[in-house]
Amino acid sequence: MHLNAQIEEIPFELKNGIILLKVNINDNTEARTFVFDTGATSDLLDSTTANTLGLKANYKENASGAGGTKSYEVILNQKLTLQNIIEIDSTHLVLTDLTKIKDKLERDFDGIIGYSLLKRYIAKIDYESQKILLYDKIENVDTIGYATIPFEFTNGIPIPQFDISITLNNGESFTDRILFDSGASLTLFINTPYNEKNKLSQKAGKSLISEFENLHDKSISEDIAIKSMNIGGFNLSEMVISIANDKYGVSSYKDYLGILGGKVISRFNLILDYSSSLLYLKPNNKFGESFEFPLSGIRLKKLDSGIIIDKIGKTSSAYEKGIRKGDKLISINKDSSGDLENYRELLQKEGENVSLVIINSEGKTEKITITLTRLL
Repeated sequence: MHLNAQIEEIPFELKNGIILLKVNINDNTEARTFVFDTGATSDLLDSTTANTLGLKANYKENASGAGGTKSYEVILNQKLTLQNIIEIDSTHLVLTDLTKIKDKLERDFDGIIGYSLLKRYIAKIDYESQKILLYDKIENVDTIGYATIPFEFTNGIPIPQFDISITLNNGESFTDRILFDSGASLTLFINTPYNEKNKLSQKAGKSLISEFENLHDKSISEDIAIKSMNIGGFNLSEMVISIANDKYGVSSYKDYLGILGGKVISRFNLILDYSSSLLYLKPNNKFGESFEFPLSGIRLKKLDSGIIIDKIGKTSSAYEKGIRKGDKLISINKDSSGDLENYRELLQKEGENVSLVIINSEGKTEKITITLTRLL
């Protein structure tokens, strides 16, 4: 056995649990940033990037993904290259506007790549060293210490699918199939029919209503807290998950518990062997860290005009005191730096009082003090 006889090593950046790779498009020397996504059934290219590169569509087709099905423009027979050596020839690039996903990740990028790479190679993803190691056969990969999980491709969706278990705070457990979607910046997104059948939102107690944006549109989701999650025998502690309210797309399918996302997946190092339909998992150094819980009910977003309130939970004291989506944030605790990361840290200090100065939709400046307590 020739362990570590890898073909290539690809470094990546990690942002909100999502993998970002450098990819060259055709013969362009400037590398572009792509999301590496086990939920991507097609290679996607942002429409703006395509215009910049002078690439034009050959025809339109329907493309499916974790967000559903939509008509897209397609560019035929393109080449994607990673590390100047891994070439994906004759791939068809689906053109789409990736603005919504960029906003969610708070990171600019040019495209999404997944299945076209994974169907060619065994991929070992090391979230600790932030590297993807590619192999031509599983015999060359060191799998010691990894749990083996068989998966399936069903319903015409080439995304790994297998069972996981969740336990609610009332002690009731549920086990069913998920879509393994490393490109989704979330923990777990429960499908609409599964919630309607099992009444998870009613059994969970407290909840927060919020907007969820996928590749195609926006929908309403409900956030709840669960006691634990079990994947391949590994037990993760309490976390916040979301419940869909979609009538279309994969989140509306009856056959699934939901979509497992990067905020959970990135707590494992993993090996993906699509040729044998096997996933290998091993907890990494992030596995035991506590998951983030909502304390303020506020989500911030940075625009050219400054920091705005992008989401506000209707059951939060911030909402009760008059803060609304679209309000402009001037300062938190007299910090008017406009540093988004610092503001978020200030809003994650459980038990503390924070003072926010905002300008509302009427142009009125208000100072509002809230206490940061768990909302779920």
